[in-house]
Amino acid sequence: MKKRWRQFCARRLPVIRARWLSALPIILMSLTLLLGLWGVFGVRYVTMASFLTLLFRTRYKQDFRPRDLAKAAATMFLVDLAAFAAGRGLWWALGINLVVPFALVYLLSSKFTPKAYFVFSMEFVFLQLVPIQPQELPIQLLALGCGLAVVTVALWLHAHMVRRRRHFGTVRKGMHNLCVQMKTLACGGDVSPLRRTLESMLVHMNQVIYDSRGYTYLANGYGKLYYLFMVMFQRCAYFTQHFVPLGTLPPSQDRMYFARLSKLFGQAESALGGPNHGQLLEQVEELRRGPGLSDPAQNEAMGEILRLFSVALRELENTRPAQPQRAWKLPRDQHKLRGLGNIFRLELFSTRFALRLSAVLCVSFGFVWLTGLEHAYWYPMTTFLMLMPYAEESRMKIGNRILGTMGGVVVSMALMSLFHTMPEYFVILAVMTCFMYYAPVTSWTMTVYSTCYGMTLAHLRLGLMQASGLRLLYVAMAAATAALANRFLLPNTAGREFRQSVEELFDLDLSFLQQVRALCRDGGQDGNQMTDRLVRIHLLED
Repeated sequence: MKKRWRQFCARRLPVIRARWLSALPIILMSLTLLLGLWGVFGVRYVTMASFLTLLFRTRYKQDFRPRDLAKAAATMFLVDLAAFAAGRGLWWALGINLVVPFALVYLLSSKFTPKAYFVFSMEFVFLQLVPIQPQELPIQLLALGCGLAVVTVALWLHAHMVRRRRHFGTVRKGMHNLCVQMKTLACGGDVSPLRRTLESMLVHMNQVIYDSRGYTYLANGYGKLYYLFMVMFQRCAYFTQHFVPLGTLPPSQDRMYFARLSKLFGQAESALGGPNHGQLLEQVEELRRGPGLSDPAQNEAMGEILRLFSVALRELENTRPAQPQRAWKLPRDQHKLRGLGNIFRLELFSTRFALRLSAVLCVSFGFVWLTGLEHAYWYPMTTFLMLMPYAEESRMKIGNRILGTMGGVVVSMALMSLFHTMPEYFVILAVMTCFMYYAPVTSWTMTVYSTCYGMTLAHLRLGLMQASGLRLLYVAMAAATAALANRFLLPNTAGREFRQSVEELFDLDLSFLQQVRALCRDGGQDGNQMTDRLVRIHLLED
């Protein structure tokens, strides 16, 4: 017994502690919103805590970006108005549930950012669960505004006081990787494992670049800087793979040069954007002007790497991370607002899922309005949570939701038979909130806790047995609806998307080669198009 306890303390306890510490900011945010909205505005606005907490969860590990938060807040207010309009009657619900989810998915999501729609669509669905009268709309907008203010303050505090994150984390890791690579080359060692690690970082960097694009531009300042460093790292990986013979000791002149490079990249890891940034740039220029590698091809390749490094460092001094790069215009074929004709292209990932989500929400909310059954809103809510962009993920969600709901109903019945007062219900809600955000998102146990959370709120109006029966009935209906939609209504399967990605990758490679030929032939090319193609090629390859 003592041995097992020691093993638990040595292995499992640190993991559990780390998971609780990671979930703690989200738990505190959820409880603050839950108690604040309930206490100030009433229980009918408690549903806002769910999607506002999710907004915090998706952003609390990022740098604090007021511009992005302002865009998110504006979108949320528009979605709030759309949800209010959908509550005006059956035909309003059918029409708006066809249009709004489609627009959110089409404008925000792609196969590289498949769940960018989720926070706003969740808001749209959850605000329809309890329709309000016109005179209550100002109160709902005020509650949303107060919730967004709390989230904004929490994100600022977490970024500046709790986490104190350094900017460009992956770039710094890449600099450390290059520092070790150059040191290894100076000793004649094999850098292949380090190069593969660097190449895996390139995928994440390209995802950061892609995530920073807007409706008209390829990247904001943060994404632009990531792009410049990404190209530099790509050249470094190419250099060590094709220009350096591995396992042989370089000449003494080259060993000294690699040692200087190692020191330079090591300093860059900590100096980027700091008070010593200017000195770092001077050292790069000094190394460029000085004697280089003995092999002319190696020297030319490394000179180009250092030139890119110098460009990236200069841009780092003059670029505001949150500023959209208007000069980096989105190519016409990627412009969603100009390319509205693409909504009729059923082979596109986002179009297929947008149509599927809109149709399912239209059917489920139509059922709510036509039947008027007690707590019928559980049906569209659960269907939305089960329906994911990929069919395989939806099947997993359906299974987890069914299993977790049955477990949650059993736990709820046990708890409600023991506790009967409002303070005890508050404790149950708080405990379930803690475990809900501690559990992995993809696990069925999270559904157990969320079901207990919902059943506790429902028990304030319904009897325990009635609430349990309705919950199970609507989950079964939602599972059937989501399964049928995933099977017959334009499904996005992993196999289909793999074939589509291969075809798209060939098309992008051909387009990229045509751009390079134009550059070699005429001396000119569309730099924005090449940038877009390169980023998408990396993401498709991954």
